[in-house]
Parts: sequence; C-alpha cells; structure tokens
Amino acid sequence: MERQQGMSLIGMLLLIVVIAFVALIGMKVIPMYIQYYSIKSTVESIRKEPQLAQMSPQDIHNAIQKRFDIGYVDNITARDLKIRNDRGGRVLDLVYEDERELFYKLFVVLKVNEAIPLSP
Repeated sequence: MERQQGMSLIGMLLLIVVIAFVALIGMKVIPMYIQYYSIKSTVESIRKEPQLAQMSPQDIHNAIQKRFDIGYVDNITARDLKIRNDRGGRVLDLVYEDERELFYKLFVVLKVNEAIPLSP
C-alpha cells in the first residue's frame, strides 16, 4: 500500500478554526488602529496649518472636529482633547480608550495617552 499524503478531516477543521479565530481578532483590532491613525493624521494636519499660532483653543477644537466628522472618527470628540501651554508652546493631550468585545465577555482595549506638541 502506498503512503497517503495530505490533510485529514480533523486537521482541516482545526486549521479552519485557527483561521477563523485570527480573522475574528483581525476584524475587531484593525478598525481600532485605523481609527487611531486617523486621529493622529488629523492632529498632524492641524500641526502643519500656517496660522496655528494665532488660533485660539476653541478654533483648534473646531478645526479638529471638522476633520473628525469628515474622517468618521466616532469614539472621540475634539472636546475630549486638552490643549495646554508648555515651555515649548502648545501641547495637545491625546488621552482616550477604545474597547471592543471580541466574543462573550472577552474584550480588547486600546489605551492612548500621548502629549503631542502643536508647534512645528
């Protein structure tokens, strides 16, 4: 009798379960990072504005919120971002938490706590 090659039915089922688990994690985690990088790119675009030094914190919040609305950022608003004065100029404190449920009572949490200088 020649030797058989290939995967058994149980091996194939285990492979499908592993692939499904990785896909489930990817579908929950990847949107969190996409939204994080969208927020970071919004702040970077605000940093590059030439009239940033003359803008009030209210104007900065309004400009950020407009970009959040265009970019479909929904887990944070511009009012959640704190703008403070530091020795080197203005600093934007980006502090938020994004939590998504993977499946029954198991969650993935992304915590962000950054201080982004607004002066170029």
